[in-house]
Amino acid sequence: MNAIAVLVCLALAWIASSDAFADGAAQAAGPRVVLGVDAKNRQRFMQLSERGGAVYPTADVTCDGNRRTITLTRSDSVGDKIIATYAVPPKVSDVMLKSVECRLLIPGREITLGRQQIRAAWAAQAKTQKH
Repeated sequence: MNAIAVLVCLALAWIASSDAFADGAAQAAGPRVVLGVDAKNRQRFMQLSERGGAVYPTADVTCDGNRRTITLTRSDSVGDKIIATYAVPPKVSDVMLKSVECRLLIPGREITLGRQQIRAAWAAQAKTQKH
């Protein structure tokens, strides 16, 4: 019976430590990036959300070695998270859709933007605008 109790305690300790490790890894991963299209004005945007994160007036996007600047349109505080929303002009988003690799640059951070993420958020709108 003691062996079972020891095994249960070890299993619980392992689960607790792996949860703490996962929480630390999630915080170290940096801001969460969401791409979308404003329903009212059809403007493409990029949102960065992070606990206690800083808000910058501009951010840079590099795609296939070409660097462009996007501007902050608004920032919101939701609980302990800061959500910064940046407008992405059509010329910049079109380049992002066509590029092999894009990165978002904010002071002290470089965030890879997945090609699938960009296309999932903006490709359908790009097709409807051409018709």
